[in-house]
Amino acid sequence: MKIYLLRHSKSIGNEKEILDSCMDFGLSEEGKKQAQDLISKLQKYKFDIFITSPLKRTIETINPYLKTLKNLKVLTNKLTLERDGGKFTGGIQSGIKDYCEKNKLNKVFFRPNNGESIKDVFARAKKFVEYLKENFKNESVLICGHKNFLMSLEMVLRKLPIKDYYNYEALGNGEIREFDL
Repeated sequence: MKIYLLRHSKSIGNEKEILDSCMDFGLSEEGKKQAQDLISKLQKYKFDIFITSPLKRTIETINPYLKTLKNLKVLTNKLTLERDGGKFTGGIQSGIKDYCEKNKLNKVFFRPNNGESIKDVFARAKKFVEYLKENFKNESVLICGHKNFLMSLEMVLRKLPIKDYYNYEALGNGEIREFDL
């Protein structure tokens, strides 16, 4: 199975440096241009299935490319949602990091009130890999998702420990990475 990870293009939340988490912001003007620019990048690959999170920014990222294709198999899957920032959602993008540093908390294991830890997202990524294995054997799958989920998924695919999460560089907006599963 070929797995392609694509982080959504720049969202309104990214642009305003808001922790948008599960807020349903769409793409910024720059993000819309990035989505158009992805068409030529993505045409270099052959995908059998497309999976996005249910949030607008992922769907708006992939839609310009999907409009160039026929006979699509596109699914949304809640396992691919961004980390729920809980009480930090809607605040500044560095809110959780700043809070953890100020209070000497482990950023991987810290779970905000009504939110998720990176470890929780990693557990979701593991479930998602099992879902892929059960349903898409020998297929080429493009997953258009969010920074924290995709980084956790990449770590699962590379068999890296979650404790090292902050030692690796996450996908940038509109960036794609390829893996074999």
